[in-house]
Amino acid sequence: MVKGSCHCGNVQLSVQKLTETATKCNCSICSRYAAIWGYFTESDVVVSVGSKGISAYCHGDKTINFNRCNECGCVTHYTSTTPSPGARLAVNYRMFPDFFNSQVKIRRFDGADTWQYLD
Repeated sequence: MVKGSCHCGNVQLSVQKLTETATKCNCSICSRYAAIWGYFTESDVVVSVGSKGISAYCHGDKTINFNRCNECGCVTHYTSTTPSPGARLAVNYRMFPDFFNSQVKIRRFDGADTWQYLD
């Protein structure tokens, strides 16, 4: 298992392995969060939330909840507004120390304009 967490440790994330690619999006919200997203399904990720809890922000077309720690404020992952085991769950790889030494290819996505990958 590969583990990540928010700064204070209140939100813990676990995945079997890092994906081969990750996405850096330039849309209005992702660019502000500076997130690098690794895509999974809800059944692939273990999310453990401590006593401080999490909050969600739903933006734009209201299909994604951006989740952040109530204690330290780190944006840790996003989930579908209609959860199911097969629904997409994206983890913010910046929460995973192993990511920085990995060979994960970062793909740039133009979420601000064309909705296409730029590589």
